Amino acid sequence: MNSNPIDLSGQVALVTGGSRGIGRAIVEDLARSGAAIAFTYVSSADKAKELEAELVNVSRVKGFQSDLSDIAHLNELVAAIKSEFGSIDIVVNNAGIFASHPFEDVTESDFDRLFTTNVKGPFFLTQQLLPLIQNQGRIINLSSGSTQHHVPLTSVYAATKAALEQFTRLWSKELAPRGITVNSILPGYTATDWVDYVSKEQKNWMASQAAFGRLGSAQDIAKAVLFLASDLGEWVTGQNIAVDGGL
Repeated sequence: MNSNPIDLSGQVALVTGGSRGIGRAIVEDLARSGAAIAFTYVSSADKAKELEAELVNVSRVKGFQSDLSDIAHLNELVAAIKSEFGSIDIVVNNAGIFASHPFEDVTESDFDRLFTTNVKGPFFLTQQLLPLIQNQGRIINLSSGSTQHHVPLTSVYAATKAALEQFTRLWSKELAPRGITVNSILPGYTATDWVDYVSKEQKNWMASQAAFGRLGSAQDIAKAVLFLASDLGEWVTGQNIAVDGGL
């Protein structure tokens, strides 16, 4: 029984990078609110199948293996989504990669890999999806609190996320005549897989930076996405919203 007050029945959502972490939590919340879900993954096929099985009795959920840094893959993905679902109501650009390097150690390969995956991928995927996105649709980009808090060693990563935030501002103006809202979510320190590689001292420090004294959870971020995806968020557009527990 769905106790969620948000009803997305009859809508279709695409969540990139949806097999794990924040993306998985977003898929779960949108599906439990009634939306049919297409999600992408690169290499986590087992996790993708597990997620489909978890939600098989909840909603229609299908994973698509796709490398969003490859434009040819984007063409195939959009064609597959059109064939399987017909149209899209909600696009969540969640997929991305993180890297931490001192400025002087960043290579051209590092730079290109981050910008190709985090900027070029969501830009051209969203562009190709536009004919499928319904009027009054929703586009939600996952940025990062690093664009606001100037975290050392993340200059290139933060720049890619700042580009997403600028897309958000400009797309919101361009797509407003169709009633499509465009917003970004900026997570703070969030307890996903990456914290397994962080020392206990670092985790404690990150938790202490939030007003609530804890790391965020993937579910905390998913709830904000759910709000923006629903009718509750219909008057919110062009915004870059920090969801970080008062970091």
